[in-house]
Amino acid sequence: GDYGAASATGDYGAASATGDQGAASATGRYGAASATGRYGAASATGYQGAASATGYQGAAIAVGYQGRAMAGETGAIVLAYRNDDGEIIHIRASKVGDNGIKAGVWYSLSEDGEFVEAEF
Repeated sequence: GDYGAASATGDYGAASATGDQGAASATGRYGAASATGRYGAASATGYQGAASATGYQGAAIAVGYQGRAMAGETGAIVLAYRNDDGEIIHIRASKVGDNGIKAGVWYSLSEDGEFVEAEF
């Protein structure tokens, strides 16, 4: 429902928040977080985590090693690039429509700190 929160902390976990202003968080390896309601936020912090926020003004944040993020037409993404030791080398944010970011496309951050379409 609205203002709900979902969390997945184990490996391969999935968390989904579908109501308005919901928050979904996945912290384990290969976790997935999805927020589909208006103003929702999805975050994935684990190894190769994926976050998507497809609702109005949603934000998807993936700051784990080799993370991926996707947002809807009015959303935004935040991504980090970590080296093999897990240290944050780059972190970058963008609204959809800026910096070449397209709605409904998965992105990761390159070693140079550039947004790139993510490979699965």
